[in-house]
Amino acid sequence: GAIPPMAELQGMWWLRRMKNEVEMAPQTSSEPPSYMVLGHKYSYGVDYGNYMHRVAEDIGAAPSLVTLAESKEPLKMLYTYCLGQSHVPLFRLQGPYESELCRDVCSGELWRVCVKRGFAENAGLFYMTWLSLLMNLAACVAECIWCLCTLQKPKLLVRY
Repeated sequence: GAIPPMAELQGMWWLRRMKNEVEMAPQTSSEPPSYMVLGHKYSYGVDYGNYMHRVAEDIGAAPSLVTLAESKEPLKMLYTYCLGQSHVPLFRLQGPYESELCRDVCSGELWRVCVKRGFAENAGLFYMTWLSLLMNLAACVAECIWCLCTLQKPKLLVRY
């Protein structure tokens, strides 16, 4: 299950927190964190991938596009990052727990896991990834137009 990898990343977060080196996103008390599962079946449920990325961002371990592009095999790394799940080696490509071994794991072992899913599943994931990208770009354009009309500053790059 997801508990051991989540615990590993939380352990990394805790070690950074003890050194007072965690940059947490500002949180208002009126709204729940962005990684909470929608719905009310469980008040403690989290979206695994989203939660892992928020924790990694807090400690500077969420890989940037530059980090992925500078690797030996950038297309494999990008594919693994975008269409794989939130595997801990992905959060050891940069930041305080950076490891060259994890680069090899991501472009090798995790890449092979993603490819072995088969054409139909990968095509569906690829379609959903691009659909989400296009929807987000459309939302950014709409926000910019709205901000131009209302003379407000857009919040395109604000952490959530």
